[in-house]
Amino acid sequence: MKEHIAMYIATSLDVSIAREDGSIDCPGGTEGEGDNGWYGDFHNSIDTVIMGNKTYQKIHTLEEEFPYQYKACHVFSISAKGKEEYVEFVNEDVGDFIGRLTGDSRIWLAGVQN
Repeated sequence: MKEHIAMYIATSLDVSIAREDGSIDCPGGTEGEGDNGWYGDFHNSIDTVIMGNKTYQKIHTLEEEFPYQYKACHVFSISAKGKEEYVEFVNEDVGDFIGRLTGDSRIWLAGVQN
């Protein structure tokens, strides 16, 4: 089986994902406690995360613990190189990189800009 690529984004009706100031709170806010189940099932269904460096840096301001530490995580960056504790930095075309991934991965494309 080839990789399955998922796009799972909280967005407003005008297709805003992040606010002009760079914040990524859910447009319109959320009600209730926790994730209300909207994210947990999806998070458990993926095994590979691909994100841009801005998304990766933002996660560090929002989370105490890296939320994808038990998944293969690739961060696309022009400036960062090599690996950090839970991620591998990549500086190449996103499509070419995904084309080289092998196995039955469920890949989440989370905030990649290329």
